[in-house]
Amino acid sequence: MNSWIAAVCIAALGISLLQVVRQKTSGARRTASALLQIAIWGLVWLLVTPPALLPTNTTDTPQIELPQNRDALRDLPPTRLPTKTAIDAQTWQISWPQRLSLGEPLQLRIAQNSKTASRIFLEDPFGNTVDTAPLDPKSSETTLNHTPKLPGRWLYQLRFETESGGATSVRREPLPVEVLAPEPPTVLLWLARPGFESAALSRWLRQSGTPTRVITQLAPEVLRRESFNGVETQNRQLLDPEGPFDLLILDSRLWPRLDLSQRQNLAKLAENRSLLWLVNPDSPRGFLDYTRAQGMPLVALSAPKTDFPMADKAPPLALSGYGPQYARPTDIQLGTAPIYWARITPDQSLGFVLFGDSYRWTTSGFAAEYSRLWKTLFDHQLTYRGDHTPIALKTQLPLARQRVTLCSPAFVGTVPKLIPVNNEGVEAPLTGVALPGGNDTCYSWWPQKSGWHRVGPDSEAFHFYVFPSEAWPQWQQAIAHADTQQMASARLGPTKDKEVPRSQLPRNWIVLALILLVTFSWWRERSSLR
Repeated sequence: MNSWIAAVCIAALGISLLQVVRQKTSGARRTASALLQIAIWGLVWLLVTPPALLPTNTTDTPQIELPQNRDALRDLPPTRLPTKTAIDAQTWQISWPQRLSLGEPLQLRIAQNSKTASRIFLEDPFGNTVDTAPLDPKSSETTLNHTPKLPGRWLYQLRFETESGGATSVRREPLPVEVLAPEPPTVLLWLARPGFESAALSRWLRQSGTPTRVITQLAPEVLRRESFNGVETQNRQLLDPEGPFDLLILDSRLWPRLDLSQRQNLAKLAENRSLLWLVNPDSPRGFLDYTRAQGMPLVALSAPKTDFPMADKAPPLALSGYGPQYARPTDIQLGTAPIYWARITPDQSLGFVLFGDSYRWTTSGFAAEYSRLWKTLFDHQLTYRGDHTPIALKTQLPLARQRVTLCSPAFVGTVPKLIPVNNEGVEAPLTGVALPGGNDTCYSWWPQKSGWHRVGPDSEAFHFYVFPSEAWPQWQQAIAHADTQQMASARLGPTKDKEVPRSQLPRNWIVLALILLVTFSWWRERSSLR
């Protein structure tokens, strides 16, 4: 029925427009007449099929009856339960580096809302107090610091002393730390010209004991070569893919001086070595074309100063004036305005340093922050160094007899085993349950006892600590509260929003509008009807 009416309306509208075109009047008048005819016949069509534009009156909605059986209850739409936005219980959030290299500082941060004053002590594995601080209810964060002196897997202790009613209660919590023996990479630092930034970086590499070769271009045909900390002085080509360097740090202004063979070697170096570019404000166009060819194009941006996220009190860093044009979700970017951009995969290790004045930190009392900045960059660049494929612990607080999840690209096609490491040396492997993990493969285990556990062969093992089930009650409560809030804010029901029911536009309003338009049309054309 509607198709016939639509055909009649279209035919009538066509005849009306044809008559309007034949009128011997001005173009503006004919245009107005055509629009009027379109509106009239549009209302005729709406009179047959009124549109659903008005919201449905909720008072007329029938009430849903309660289900009388299990199947009906299961088919009910999901309902969000009300949750509290805050809790009164004492909750803590603990953070510390559970794996660090020998010589790195162990910094413990405790964010808490404790209502009672107490004092916290950090005890080393031998029972000695190495740092202490008050746990003040008026302060939201407490920090403790210590630098381990020996490599190994150590179990520090946190001792809490709370005074109440003249008595002092003492409680201890475990704090596991794995201190790794340093394995410094062999570094090539090739600079286009001397400068304050390059001098500070070279000095830091020398003082850190990193085997390094520094090449500085003093003139078009003059190179200054320095080697320190035991680096081999072989007469290889500097950009040889088979060279001894694990990390190559290159100046972007070197690009015009590289010959064809050296530029071809850059692609090979990014596959089996770590390649880090120091991007300068006057980087040549050829270098920008190279970044585009690597799928990591750099574009000119305004160059404000920005803060390093891990050093809030240090002076801001001046950016080089370049930034990522677009980045993949898996790329590494440090800072809101990126100071470092890298693409680190098993097949590629390519990064760009987008700042150039960190040397000021070494002259203004922020030498520790300077070391942390560059070590962070080195850790990212050397993620896939050698055969050590990274393993990520996805469980915030591993507890005995609860699920622990690990993810790694090394788990693809293999079934890893979780092996407890106890004092007796007895190892009982536990095969995990595979879970989807994006680009990685994830496995979950349920360890039965607390203590150190490892995954992989002993020479390349990934170690982590499983806490007793009763450890850190305030931290456990904070995690449970965060999970509850996440579930409360999660989307329930179908992924698409349901359309709000709407009622049809009353026909009397359409008839009234149609009468008004027809009357107006007759009034405009009355002179031609005489």
